[in-house]
Amino acid sequence: MRLKVTSQIQKFLNNYDLEKLIKNSGSVFFRRIIGMALSFVWVFAITNLYGSKVYGLVSISQVLISFLGVFFCLGIDTALIKLGSMTKHYSKGISHSTFLRKSIGIVLISSSLCTITVFLLKNSLTFHVFKKEELSNYLIWVSLLSILFLSHKAFTSFLTVEGKFNRYGNFYFLYPNIGILLFVLLCYYFKWPPYFIIIGYILSYGIFGLIQLVSLIKIPLKKRISIGHKEILKLSTPMMISSSFLFVSSWTDVLMLGAMVREEDVGIYNVAFKVGSLVLVIIAAVNTVLAPKISAFFEGNNLDGIRKEVHKATKIISFMSLPFVLLLIIFRIPILRLFGDEFIAGEMVLIIISLGMLFNAMSGSVGQILNMTSYQKQFRNFTIISAIINVVLNYFLINKYGIEGAAIASLVSNLMINIMCLIFVKQKFDFYAFFRI
Repeated sequence: MRLKVTSQIQKFLNNYDLEKLIKNSGSVFFRRIIGMALSFVWVFAITNLYGSKVYGLVSISQVLISFLGVFFCLGIDTALIKLGSMTKHYSKGISHSTFLRKSIGIVLISSSLCTITVFLLKNSLTFHVFKKEELSNYLIWVSLLSILFLSHKAFTSFLTVEGKFNRYGNFYFLYPNIGILLFVLLCYYFKWPPYFIIIGYILSYGIFGLIQLVSLIKIPLKKRISIGHKEILKLSTPMMISSSFLFVSSWTDVLMLGAMVREEDVGIYNVAFKVGSLVLVIIAAVNTVLAPKISAFFEGNNLDGIRKEVHKATKIISFMSLPFVLLLIIFRIPILRLFGDEFIAGEMVLIIISLGMLFNAMSGSVGQILNMTSYQKQFRNFTIISAIINVVLNYFLINKYGIEGAAIASLVSNLMINIMCLIFVKQKFDFYAFFRI
């Protein structure tokens, strides 16, 4: 009986080639797990050393710099993956077109515009939008150091094209969180002002962004194709818009809570949201490996290859996510209590966010399919619709239900974008990406 079961498992692995995908995404997954654990350690340190009010200000600044990274990056991070996966542009460590050099120039110019924009809007954001005077010092450093954060956002993802998944996991998830934790402890030990935490946050990512930028500049160029700035932006801009609105849909709740409720409530919500979003570790790790494959299959017009890879990825994500979400829901109170007794108030938020993330996991890598093929504009449209729904729901539900209302708005918008993408993928590729036994 035991031999029979073992052979059935091996047959299952052979049929779907799951073992290979797990191996490729494993290095990213474990580094992200460790990075996520470290992120909770530094959140734990902030909440216990400084309290929920300071963490609320850090959360607002963190979300703002992350949004700036998505918007002013102009979708270059995703475009580099797509272009780099095409052998006519890049192969075997050699760039066959000017897309890397041109992309670097675009990001550096955009980063400068980001710095100027935030500096000019600093007072309006502080006194009129968020109405929190202490936020001013945080925003000064967000504006001055944003160029470092954008470098990390734009260029680190190219490591996946090069097949350097260990380095990618270190630069994107592991090393920055180690740096943030050390900076939080240094701030407390030397009694630096709390806004120094956001300086450490940006520097921890920016250092590795600069390292990756230098490595891209050193890639030898064997010029075959001259690709223009306009052509790159034509490809990347829809990706930027979709990423921006997807980010807005994910983080509108924190930003609107920052403008509508106390800093303490923002801190409580953000802790519960981060815990409930842990399943994203699994999704992101698998998608990191999957994205270049989809682009390569699409270039070769191998739609059946896309279907098989997506189904394999969906199975892995779903089987790993379900028990993870159940554990978060069952042990929600002791988990939240780790950050302080006041954070138990976010238990319902944790349940709602966890369920939304589970649906996201079981929907498959629909966003990757659209972005890595020729349907990035359609994905952009879906994210805009989802973001608008999220903003409207947040406005009404936060007023009525507070942080629980923000969680419900996040859940509904998450369901909407996944359902729209699932239907579109079925129409264009003739398969459902959703998990099936």
